[in-house]
Amino acid sequence: MSWSWAALMPHPPIIIPDVGRGRENEAAITIIGVKGLIHKLSEIETPDRILIVSPHQPYSLGAFSINRAEALHGSFAPFGAPSVAFRLRTPVAEVGSLAACLSSADIPVCFHETLDMTRDQGTLVPLYFLEKAYKDLPPAVLSSPIGLDIEMAFEMGRALASLEDGNKWGLLASGDLSHRLKPGAPAGFSPEGQKFDDAVVEALKKRDASILRGLPRKTIESAGECGLRSVLIMLGLCSELGGSIDVLSYEGPFGVGYCNALFSG
Repeated sequence: MSWSWAALMPHPPIIIPDVGRGRENEAAITIIGVKGLIHKLSEIETPDRILIVSPHQPYSLGAFSINRAEALHGSFAPFGAPSVAFRLRTPVAEVGSLAACLSSADIPVCFHETLDMTRDQGTLVPLYFLEKAYKDLPPAVLSSPIGLDIEMAFEMGRALASLEDGNKWGLLASGDLSHRLKPGAPAGFSPEGQKFDDAVVEALKKRDASILRGLPRKTIESAGECGLRSVLIMLGLCSELGGSIDVLSYEGPFGVGYCNALFSG
C-alpha cells in the first residue's frame, strides 16, 4: 500500500503562537487535537512524500490543480510573523506519476508553478505542526481541489488508492469547515453552518461519504466552507483502503469549524 496515513487538519493562522499572541488559547480544543495528531504521526514511519490538498492554492475550474514549482517558500508575514517561514521541495518526478494516476481514472489535472506559499495558509499552518513530527519535512506536492465538483473530489480520492510509484505517501487534507457558525463569524451567520459541520464529523467517524454527498445544496452553499472537497478526497481514499478514521477534535471558537482527524493504514 502506497499510503501511510491521511489527515484532516484545519488552517487558522491564529493557532500559531507568533500570530495569535495569546488568542490561540481560545482554540484550545483544536490545539490539543492537532498536537495529538502530530504525536500519532511521529509514531508512524515517515512517508517519502506528502500530498497536501489546500483550498488556498491556485485552482482551475473542472480540474485538480497541482503546483509543480520545484522550490517553494513562504511565511506568516501577512499575519505579522515574518520570522515564521518555511521552505519546501517538490518531487518533480512524483508530480508526473501522481498526475498519470489521476488521469488514468478520468480525473482532469492541470498544473501551475507558484513559488511563494505566503498566502496559502492551508499549507503553511499544517506545515508549522508537521515540522514538529518530522526532523526533516519530506518533499511535498501542493495542490488544490477547489476546481472539482463534489462527486469528482470523492472519485479522485478513490483513484489515489491505486497510486503505486515505489514511495510511501501521506495525504494532508487541509480545510476549515463552516465559516458561519454564529453571529459575528467571518462570513456572517447561517443555521446551515452547524448542520454542515455535524454532517462532516459524522461522515468522518462513520467513514461514510454518502452523508456528505447527500447534503442539500442549500446546506453546502450556506455553510461558507472551504474544506468539503478536502474531506471528500480523504474519505474517497479511505473507502478504498479500509480501516477507520479517528476524529481527534472539533470546535468552532471563532464562528469557524475546525476538525482534526487521522486515518492510518
